[in-house]
Amino acid sequence: MPMVQFGEKLSFSQKKFFKLEGKGDKLRFRILGAPFIEGKHFFENPDGTWDIQPCLRINEKKQCEHCEKFFSILAKAKKTGDKTLIEQAKKEAQPWQARIFVYYPIIDRLEAEFKIFQTTVGVRTKIEAEHDMGNNVLKSDFIVMRTEQPGASYYSLSKVDSADSTPLLLGEEEIIEAYKTMDLSELVGGSKDEDGGVAIDANSEVRDDIDF
Repeated sequence: MPMVQFGEKLSFSQKKFFKLEGKGDKLRFRILGAPFIEGKHFFENPDGTWDIQPCLRINEKKQCEHCEKFFSILAKAKKTGDKTLIEQAKKEAQPWQARIFVYYPIIDRLEAEFKIFQTTVGVRTKIEAEHDMGNNVLKSDFIVMRTEQPGASYYSLSKVDSADSTPLLLGEEEIIEAYKTMDLSELVGGSKDEDGGVAIDANSEVRDDIDF
């Protein structure tokens, strides 16, 4: 698939990928479109390097031997109903657990730049909740912060009140127009999450408090 050439002003580079690196880091952003969801499996080699393989279940909605191994180990333990065995199974299955990455095309409102925001399923869930409440997530600014509090609060997300939203700058409007003809699949792996229907099984026990 062809990738649109933005020209020098809006050209894409690896530096455009952005994620919150440490506690207290935050980002004010405007979402440009549906995110991409990408699953990966990480297997450590004897020499300490990593064998990284795509998750076919997440990326292509196909059968994935690694996920099958993961779910099989958990399913056997859960049938026993023994909490101790279940916890042991979680540790045993962990090497086959897919790590899920979410990529949003955004405008960084503080820098007025196009970026691809690499974040977590938990942040996606919070954004989806705003959508479900009837808010237009493409017309609102959001602030996300890495709090590092346990569980679902590892990243906080807040919608900026319309009274506090700043109008788009001319350069930001140009970014929006350029994005309309951009093919993000050339830049990001996985599949586009048009309707929130990407197969992320709750049994995967996706956690936000795992750095990536």
